[in-house]
Amino acid sequence: MLSRPVRTSRDIDGVSMSAEFHRDTGRLRIIGEGGVIAEWFPPHSWFVIASVAGYSTWGTRPNEKDLAMVIQDFVLQRDGARGLVFR
Repeated sequence: MLSRPVRTSRDIDGVSMSAEFHRDTGRLRIIGEGGVIAEWFPPHSWFVIASVAGYSTWGTRPNEKDLAMVIQDFVLQRDGARGLVFR
């Protein structure tokens, strides 16, 4: 039986971005208005999550808060701070 993915969304400077993590496969995706922006599979997906969420889940069982941190970190690494507004 497939599990439901963990999802969260953030508005960044008026642009909606989402992150979803599939617990059954370990796949992590960052999704923007145009579609999938980035995608990782284990063990890389676990590293991405653990690098921002710390040891609370070790990247394998993230919650919505962890994924929100992944979105924020992804945007900051890709675009830099440049006065972005996170909501």
